[in-house]
Amino acid sequence: MSDEFFGFGALPADLAATIVADEVGLEFGIYGDFRLRCAIQPVFGHQDGRLTPVAVDAHVVAYRKGSAVAMSEFLAEVSAEDRAIVGRMCEVLPLANAHNIGVDDVALLFRRDENASDLADLSFMAQRLGGEGFPAARLICEIGGADEALVAALRQLGLRIALGHHGAGQPDVDAVGRVGADIVRLDRASFERFCADAATGRLLKPVISDLKAQGAQVLVEGIDSEDRLEIALGAGVDLLVGDLLETAKPVGSVFEEGTRETSQYRRGECIVIPLFG
Repeated sequence: MSDEFFGFGALPADLAATIVADEVGLEFGIYGDFRLRCAIQPVFGHQDGRLTPVAVDAHVVAYRKGSAVAMSEFLAEVSAEDRAIVGRMCEVLPLANAHNIGVDDVALLFRRDENASDLADLSFMAQRLGGEGFPAARLICEIGGADEALVAALRQLGLRIALGHHGAGQPDVDAVGRVGADIVRLDRASFERFCADAATGRLLKPVISDLKAQGAQVLVEGIDSEDRLEIALGAGVDLLVGDLLETAKPVGSVFEEGTRETSQYRRGECIVIPLFG
């Protein structure tokens, strides 16, 4: 069944043959033997000891014969002449599934593909979603560098901006201020280096303070344990993603929408009722 009859609806013309909807309206991409599907993970905002889902972090997962494969393995099989179209598929898929995220009134965080040459696809999708009741202000585009011209063009489309910081090294605070990023994202590897021990963990707080002083919220991923949650909360992190809070699931899955207390994830602060004797 094609998008013409069921699913998102119109797509950029040269992507229409590569992205289709399944029997329940979930959009997926086709490349040879691979199927590209969206997974989403809630992003929780923290305030006064409470965690509330405010966005979903969307990424693309490659499948072959029904089994997930590493993106590096998939990309290794993408020919040079197809890299641009595959990159566009990966950028557009989260937007095509915006109405399938399963949580009402939250933003959609997606990544700008580094191989994308222009903003035609994003402009098309933002206008289309806006006409269907999903305003551009609920779209957060993550970019890998402080490209001021790109940021200005994305803001013209009405999108919010996230700057991604990956791996070792300090985030570029000046760059955050130059582009006026709404969010700075510290990826798992970047956050993990602050979790090596208590002394290193204390170094995170001044980094977060400097970024927030530029007017940005700070998002960390990799909240997979109570210790990591404590480090992030103690440093003043605004936005949190991790398996301790909620695991990533295929788009279309149902997530719990309500506010949660941080105490339920902390050792010694929860009342545990034994079920067996």
